[in-house]
Amino acid sequence: MSKRLALLITAASPEATYAPWMMAATAAAMGFECRLFYAFSGLDLLREVPQVRGEFHAQPGSMPEPSVLRGMCIDQGVTLVACSASLSALGLSPSDLMPGIQIEGMASWLAFAAGAEVQLNFG
Repeated sequence: MSKRLALLITAASPEATYAPWMMAATAAAMGFECRLFYAFSGLDLLREVPQVRGEFHAQPGSMPEPSVLRGMCIDQGVTLVACSASLSALGLSPSDLMPGIQIEGMASWLAFAAGAEVQLNFG
């Protein structure tokens, strides 16, 4: 059984966008099973075009665009999960998100996270 990485993303700031995707892409390349659980404003990162809020003060061209970085994660088998309660609370539906996003409740997320060697929150 591979090691697990469980990340909770509750914001759409540049830091809560780039750090989890970079970490997940790296962990997936190292053989980790990765699940990223998005809740509250973090759901904006799962739209067809990620809605990052705020400025990112990196050198131009030093980082891939958010959609490219997210695509790298998906290509490496990282699972992106939207919180069903947050979708409901914000008046969103699965059709507001990009295709392929799993919808789960908190209990499913906690069951995965409880067995993960690495658990982090970005928000």
